[in-house]
Amino acid sequence: MKSIVYGILDARQAAKETLPPGLNQAPLMAVKHGNLAAAISPVAEELASSAGIDQALEYARVVEQLHRRLAVLPMRYGCFVHHPEQVVEFLHRYERQFSDALAQVEGRDEMGLRILFQESDMAEPPEQPGAPTEADAQTRGRAYLDNRRRFYAQQTRVDRAARRMAERAQAAFSGLFVRCTWDHAARPDGLLLSMAFLVERPKLADFRRAFLRFQKDCPGKVMCSGPWPPYGFVADLAKPAVAALADLEHLQEKG
Repeated sequence: MKSIVYGILDARQAAKETLPPGLNQAPLMAVKHGNLAAAISPVAEELASSAGIDQALEYARVVEQLHRRLAVLPMRYGCFVHHPEQVVEFLHRYERQFSDALAQVEGRDEMGLRILFQESDMAEPPEQPGAPTEADAQTRGRAYLDNRRRFYAQQTRVDRAARRMAERAQAAFSGLFVRCTWDHAARPDGLLLSMAFLVERPKLADFRRAFLRFQKDCPGKVMCSGPWPPYGFVADLAKPAVAALADLEHLQEKG
């Protein structure tokens, strides 16, 4: 039987708390190494290999319950091990990095912000391209290069528009978050900017009030969500964790 990993915890906090049940009400265990622990629970082989949306949502609810009780570095659904000893090795290998990352997220929640806007909302004054020459129009190679130049110029404008919107949002929430990550994607209906803010819990109410002010002034559609476990900051705070996840899969294959 495999076990699924929910997140990395502070072992001292975990020892003082009653941990919630895991998937399918299975007992959740804190596998310890030093001051760290990994929250795991057993799962049947057939469930491990055939996860559905309901199971992923239940997994997320377990992580949220852990997050409400103690500091946690949440894992994404799908991290399985064959033996608790693999988790101990995992914690031993990345002990310092996870300890530092846990200290960063303790007492803090992730707040999400999604902004759908048009590039023109944040556009710079347009550049004035030079008029194409007759020789350019007649030269396929030159036309190809011009097309590529225009494509990358467009990408650059999109990136700059997203950065300006991200900076505008960060300014609106200045003093209310300790870390922020963001990403953007072009969609048929505009640019979607996805941001995650790591917020100290006593500042959550101020963050929500700042969002209402930002929402009034911001062009486009804005949505705020949270508080969430700090999913968006695991890779940022504990970059070795990303590699460690791959290591777990490798260990699983060896198990």
